[in-house]
Amino acid sequence: MRQKAAMKFFALATVIALVLGVVVGYTGWWFIGRFEEGVLDVCADQQDAYVQLVLDQINLKENRDDEEIIKNILGSLDASTNKYWTFSRDEAMLFVKDVLETNKYKGFTTATYYVSDSARHFLDELIVNKVTHGTIAIDGKVYVASGVIFMYNNAEYRLCLLTNRDVLLDNNDFLRAKVNVGIIFIIAVFLMVVGTMWFSSRMGIYHQRLIERDATIAELSSNVANLNKKLLVRTTYDTKRTLFQESMIRDFLRRMQAKGIAPVTFAVIKCSNERTFLEQSQLLLDRGVLRFQLEGNADLLDGADVPGKVLLVFINCDHDNAMLSLNFLMNIRTQIMAVEEWKGNTDILKFSEELLSRTRG
Repeated sequence: MRQKAAMKFFALATVIALVLGVVVGYTGWWFIGRFEEGVLDVCADQQDAYVQLVLDQINLKENRDDEEIIKNILGSLDASTNKYWTFSRDEAMLFVKDVLETNKYKGFTTATYYVSDSARHFLDELIVNKVTHGTIAIDGKVYVASGVIFMYNNAEYRLCLLTNRDVLLDNNDFLRAKVNVGIIFIIAVFLMVVGTMWFSSRMGIYHQRLIERDATIAELSSNVANLNKKLLVRTTYDTKRTLFQESMIRDFLRRMQAKGIAPVTFAVIKCSNERTFLEQSQLLLDRGVLRFQLEGNADLLDGADVPGKVLLVFINCDHDNAMLSLNFLMNIRTQIMAVEEWKGNTDILKFSEELLSRTRG
């Protein structure tokens, strides 16, 4: 039973932990993506500043021709397959990467090189004398592009710097930081899932133990209550050496009715020698039988042996069981005047008074 309940609790907690792990993992992946976009934005801003610097160099001297701009400025800048410049006038391509690459595109328009939708959109959105950046795709590669439109010698030019996106993200320092963050995040998610599963398994066991403990406590409490009830009856109604006066009958009966004690059997006994009867009844009757003196001399307690009547009250005893006990009393010169059982469905005081009134005289 305990194992089954613990397994159910563990299975439920495991499912919840795995779902949370997936959600947290996806959230972490999204944050890493945002982290990469932030790094790219920083690099793009630096790249914009570089383009602006080159533009300022071009504008420092007027009346340069295209060849002079390409040779003296753009041709002197570092270029590779991952980072290079493009230069165009109106729609004609003037410079791409280096001399060899430029020769391939001589006589072609910008649409020939910027063929993708993202590249065309970027080129169309360039602003005059204000460097902007964006992400474009060319020949299956993704680039961070910075560009500007400027007017020179009454002609419109476009100057762009393209840097391979993967090169920026694969930078040793950044890649190391990203890997470290990823490892830490994976370890944290793993510990969260495993820790939740372990904790849930322990909680399932402890929960079942608490249920069993509560059941045990309830059972023990019930047993203690029963023992207290029995002990209360024994201590309150111990009649081994006590003979109660008739005036105390009503008080005892009220308590019994309040406690819900039933059935109760009343027996009125007439005895020739009351003291002999009482002494013998201590041996023949148990503690659950109350004894009340109905008639007799006050000198009885001083040793007198006089006739009299005694009311026996059998607690939690029906008529038949009470008669079995009374049969043992017949050998000590007694006479049974009345035996009646009270079952708890009427007023016990009225019941007892009617019984005693019929046996008086």
